[in-house]
Amino acid sequence: MTGAPGFLEFFILEASEYVEQLDGLLLGAGTTGPNAEAMQRLARALRGTATMAKIPPFADLASAVERVGRGLQEGALRWDPALGGALVAAIDDLKTLLRSVRGWSAGDDERARARTDELSRYAPRRTPSTSREPGAAGGVNPPPTFLATESANIAAGLELLTTRSGDAETAGNVLNRVRALRGVAGVKEVAPLAEVLEATEDAARGLESGSERMTPEARQLLEAAAAYLRTLSSALRGVGDVDAPSPERDAFFAAQESWANHAGERERVVPIAELFYEDGGPGVVEPSQNPPTSASERFRLELVSLGEHLRQVVSGARRVGDAASVNRARRDLRGALRAAQAAAASFGERDVAEFIASHVAAVDDLDFHSLATLDDLASLLADPGVGAERLRARLRDVARDQDHTAPAGPGVADETGVELTARLTPPIARQAPPQTPAVPLTPVAAATPVTPVAAVSATNGSAAALIDSSIAALETLGSNPFGEPVPIAEDNVVPIETLLYRGRAALDRAVEIRDEIRRGGDDLDRDALEELFDLLELARAE
Repeated sequence: MTGAPGFLEFFILEASEYVEQLDGLLLGAGTTGPNAEAMQRLARALRGTATMAKIPPFADLASAVERVGRGLQEGALRWDPALGGALVAAIDDLKTLLRSVRGWSAGDDERARARTDELSRYAPRRTPSTSREPGAAGGVNPPPTFLATESANIAAGLELLTTRSGDAETAGNVLNRVRALRGVAGVKEVAPLAEVLEATEDAARGLESGSERMTPEARQLLEAAAAYLRTLSSALRGVGDVDAPSPERDAFFAAQESWANHAGERERVVPIAELFYEDGGPGVVEPSQNPPTSASERFRLELVSLGEHLRQVVSGARRVGDAASVNRARRDLRGALRAAQAAAASFGERDVAEFIASHVAAVDDLDFHSLATLDDLASLLADPGVGAERLRARLRDVARDQDHTAPAGPGVADETGVELTARLTPPIARQAPPQTPAVPLTPVAAATPVTPVAAVSATNGSAAALIDSSIAALETLGSNPFGEPVPIAEDNVVPIETLLYRGRAALDRAVEIRDEIRRGGDDLDRDALEELFDLLELARAE
């Protein structure tokens, strides 16, 4: 009859609060009756929590109280002493039934059913053709008060979950309520609420299955989500704006970012080659001699898929407006970049992974330039070329442009004669240029000075000319070296053939190994046998 023991404690705690508030409404009713809207709202919340706890008789009685409140609010019922007495008796029975939840019996069923029938005489059940429950099929959106109540209920469940250090049973019950609310029509229209419900389900999913423990990041996110849900609940009741900034929202965004980073580290893809020793020896897994596709082709297909996904995320980020949508866009962009970077690293493409990682800083701004940069990266990943040659050509261009951050050489100066440096580092390449060893060159004649405008327009040409002159200077070292060659004496050079066993020496060594095997008894040394066979082959070759 009843739900899981872990959730019953949560139900008793929550339902007791609702029943006490209903009792307070009736005590202050006076001759005009209680606040009908408040009574209807509290009874609806009580019915919802009883339904989640799988106590149908209790939920039916709460539904009867809700119908009475609706009738009073709509004017279909008039407040009189008889109706007041029936409601007081119903609230008293609800208190009694709460004390019997842990050991529900047939007598409790009868008590709840009798009180429900009494209230039904004042407010009969409506037929399905004339009534629709909030969020039911048919496209009827729930009233804000329903969303506010359910948000507060889930917040209470999250607080209970963090108190119990991620109990799997409690997590399952709370997630059932989260999923039920996410399935209600109209929840997606309240973007902050949809955001916090999604994050809550993501953080508690591992706790529900028992596959994960309550990590500090998960606890921080669940606690922040509970506080933010209570803020949203107050806003949905008309106290404020759901999109208004607040400390609770900022704390939730920070916890969500921390959780996303933690999840990214947890899902890191490790190349299988890293699981073996780097000694060149055989491993447990051997590559196929005739694979259906090459590694480069699989890498290209993976890039195409990830690039198309990144392009869709960038397109969605261009349409964001409110703070919740901006936060979601940043999180989705970081996730897409993280996935692409991990895929490149798993294929051993470190340069591609670093190139993708250099775009992460663009996510913080989300301005026109940053989104254009990310869109350019997405297009490059979605169409990397045959064998990813187009992508590799871009990497070579970026590496060459980074090398041009060094002084371009004499002859490139501004009006004052101060030497200029080439500014060719593109906005998408933010990492430091690689350090390369300096190569001594012969002096090169200075180029004819050019004007600043010509210097800017001729940057690429001057860079190519500088490379050509450097290569030519290296070629002149053969005919005009810096110094005379110094011969290096090669003393005690031993031919490699003398290091091998041959002929009689191989047979003598084979006899030694035979004697060692005999002394070892039944414990045969496979390496020794292999060496013995090799020695016999060497002796025969002689």
